Amino acid sequence: MNFIYGVICHQLTHSLVFLVNELLKSPHSIILIHVDQKADLAPFHTQFGQHDQVYFLADRTDVRWGSYSQIEVMLKLLQEAQKYDYGYFFFLSGDDIPLCSNTARELFLEKEYQKQTEFVGHDDLADDVEQRVNVLYLPIMYQKAKSPLFQFLNRWVLWYCRHFRKQDISHLPQLYKGSNWITLTDQAVTFILDYLEANPDYAKTFKSSLCADEIFFHTIIYNSHFQQRIYHAQHRIEDCETGLRYIDWDSGPDYPRTLDVCDFDKMKQSGMLFARKMNTNITVDILEKHFP
Repeated sequence: MNFIYGVICHQLTHSLVFLVNELLKSPHSIILIHVDQKADLAPFHTQFGQHDQVYFLADRTDVRWGSYSQIEVMLKLLQEAQKYDYGYFFFLSGDDIPLCSNTARELFLEKEYQKQTEFVGHDDLADDVEQRVNVLYLPIMYQKAKSPLFQFLNRWVLWYCRHFRKQDISHLPQLYKGSNWITLTDQAVTFILDYLEANPDYAKTFKSSLCADEIFFHTIIYNSHFQQRIYHAQHRIEDCETGLRYIDWDSGPDYPRTLDVCDFDKMKQSGMLFARKMNTNITVDILEKHFP
């Protein structure tokens, strides 16, 4: 069985080099990489272009934080995956690293594939799900506020949009939100793409949404028969853990926490397949020494 790793990145980080090098050790890995349109593609080609298991998306998107462009990139990766024979598809970022060997991960997933397990968690405590979709957000919202003046302006625009730029979303199914770092079977990927082709208004409704990449795919899966196949659906665990990702949303000081050497033991003991997001200062040599 082959495994497709759809990587979304904008810079050539140590963690990305380590991630790709580790995945390349398995002949069953197919690595699809989307490099942000704003980034120079040359360094990525220099680093990975000689490997016949690595493919770069030619149609690149200018990715903006929180905007539909993030959904657009994910859809491009799913569509590209349809060219290959595979069992599972992973969404990964350039800040992710594997926490176990390819052999261990592949053996685990081959068993889960027999049960057609999907690794898509959702946060049933989220209280802002509808607001992310039923508002037509302005472009200024797709920038991370930095200066105090910009933060003030950003909050004012947010208030304005949520009070005066509403849209009707009654045609949508029940909305579900969760970590966008998910793992899907080939059948689930095909179902999503077929659903979008049969329901063009679904994607249109998300065009001016905010951070809805955490809603777009989950809503399709959880309103289908695939909901019955969710990993550990009968237990209350974090949505990122359902996706078998180690992501620390508790420790801070940033959220999610930027993982460093002091986090290595927790990462190894987590039982997860991948971890994010890694400190960019951690070198490949250090990662190779500790993982997998």
